[in-house]
Amino acid sequence: MTKIKKDVIVTGIPRGGTTLSAALLDNLENAICLSEPSWQSRWFKRISDANKVTELVVNDYKKVRSDIIENKPIKDFRNENGSPITNYFNDKKDGERENIRKQREVTFQVENKDFLLGMKHNAHYTSILPQLIETDFFSIIAIVRHPVPTIMSWKSLNIPISNGRLPHGEPFWKELRNITRSKDKSLAPLVSIYDLFCQRYLSLSNDIHLLKYEEIIKNPRVFEQLTGHSYKEKVKLSNRNKSKHYNSALADEIKNKIINHAPHAIKLYPLDDDSIIKK
Repeated sequence: MTKIKKDVIVTGIPRGGTTLSAALLDNLENAICLSEPSWQSRWFKRISDANKVTELVVNDYKKVRSDIIENKPIKDFRNENGSPITNYFNDKKDGERENIRKQREVTFQVENKDFLLGMKHNAHYTSILPQLIETDFFSIIAIVRHPVPTIMSWKSLNIPISNGRLPHGEPFWKELRNITRSKDKSLAPLVSIYDLFCQRYLSLSNDIHLLKYEEIIKNPRVFEQLTGHSYKEKVKLSNRNKSKHYNSALADEIKNKIINHAPHAIKLYPLDDDSIIKK
């Protein structure tokens, strides 16, 4: 497996394991991975020029690297103890889920100026992925997850993708915008969005590292192999493809929609094997 550059883009399908992947990268020696930098989100709201936003992202990596080396605090979504968040939604005692994202100022310690620096955004980075690749500045990791639990996860929450919207990616991605403008309230637009992500990653597969959530769960060392950095502590993961929060009654409908609307998803996840969502 080809080793990656010291500046890493982490992106992927929403609710597909990107937060976990960012946390795993952050757990490597001499590595920092930020989760959804809020200042970058503001750029994606204000600016509609993909090349301009891409330039800002490149310059931001340089600035954040310099700030970390100079021991300046960085704002990031972190647990209270400074550790990275692996899932933004936790169970409360009453069985409901709460969004635990909280931004904190953290001063990071690194071994040298060539530490691995990653940042994670889903629709943001994927919407400008061709431009990010064109810079030749980054290595890019894209995470995908089986479509059935992914879409059930979307429907189990009240976030933009639950309603077929990805506002930070829409200005830069015409095909996404065409889907999200639909007034169709069925599962079809969600399946089409999922497939659009798969289509983009497959079309750019020679320029990115495409990883499956399920493979990461089986072998977390994939990030050690990819980066050449070792974990600071032992990693133990559990598969969340089956969750009490998911409406399993949606599974057959999602599968039928995938068959009719998601040819690229099927290339990554053939639907004749249900074992992947039963573990």
